[in-house]
Amino acid sequence: MVRNYEPLIALRLAEGVTAEMCFRMPRDAEGVFRKLQSDAGRRQLSIETGVPVGRINWKWFDRQIEAIERRRVGVLTFLDTAYPEYFREIPDAPPIVFYDGRTTALETRGVAVVGTRRATGRGFAFTRKLARDIVAEKISVVSGLARGIDTAAHLGALDGRGATVAVVGTGLDVAYPPENGELMETIAERGCVISEQLMGTPALKHVFPMRNRLISALSHMVVVVEAANRSGALITAKWALEQGRDVGAVPGFPGDARSQGVNSLLKSGAMPIEGVGDILEAVPLLRRATIERTAEPLIAPRRAEADLSSEARAVFETLGGAPIDVDSIVDHVKLTVSQVQCALLELEVAGLANRDDGGLAYRVGDLI
Repeated sequence: MVRNYEPLIALRLAEGVTAEMCFRMPRDAEGVFRKLQSDAGRRQLSIETGVPVGRINWKWFDRQIEAIERRRVGVLTFLDTAYPEYFREIPDAPPIVFYDGRTTALETRGVAVVGTRRATGRGFAFTRKLARDIVAEKISVVSGLARGIDTAAHLGALDGRGATVAVVGTGLDVAYPPENGELMETIAERGCVISEQLMGTPALKHVFPMRNRLISALSHMVVVVEAANRSGALITAKWALEQGRDVGAVPGFPGDARSQGVNSLLKSGAMPIEGVGDILEAVPLLRRATIERTAEPLIAPRRAEADLSSEARAVFETLGGAPIDVDSIVDHVKLTVSQVQCALLELEVAGLANRDDGGLAYRVGDLI
């Protein structure tokens, strides 16, 4: 029996067929798939739909199916009842999406929290607390799994044992950024990771602006924390406005380039966000928001020393109960700032470290 997604993956690999054209295909998955396998069938399909269907690289098709089955990735198409209704409402809807996690996390729109990859310590800490407060209201947090503010948003949702959705711009078998691979797996266990990109798709610059339309589609409001004037977060805000979503911005310090974008949003009428109360006041519907699934609390296991990278072990030995800043850790372990940040993220996901509201790190667990 042909699965709904098989003809759509084949169409994605066909010469001359765009994602939008896939919606013109008949809703007979088996019939479409049969026609796609011969020149005569593709000609007939082209006449029936007005879509010029070219040749298909069946070798690549087989690799896609193998990757989906090997990674146990779920696939939703516009033919499926579980396909997110919020995607059907937007222009340029994806005909097919891949997911790892629970589709119930996609059934209720949440709040998107996005921002710069070059977050300040204060911005990172504020975002993490905001996300934690959002999930405490039974509202899911949506973001893009990028470095900086996106990472803080997902971590905050996990801190609060709530649901979070990561919309990524790569195939689900490609972790980007690489240091967020473990975080990606944790999100799949607690919420959902989704992508419209075929398996194996690397990080391509032109993909991410389009990815952002799905972040806003899954949200009642998009909140921007720290963003420059030319920023992917502002693209998400633009998509939100086009989709009829609310936009909020966290006021930034004048003169900081990472504040220019958010302050411009505020001047243009975005809602000032200083805490979850502002979000609930701006979007009354969220006061009644519920996540339909009841998930067991996420309890991060204590990690055995052998499971940690050498950098994470070194950073862990430096930490104590008193919070310390990243520069002090760098001085102690002789690692770069980037290496220390990656190590801290590894420790946080493992439940061995945390950060306070000022972005200072401290130990919260023990090695086995």
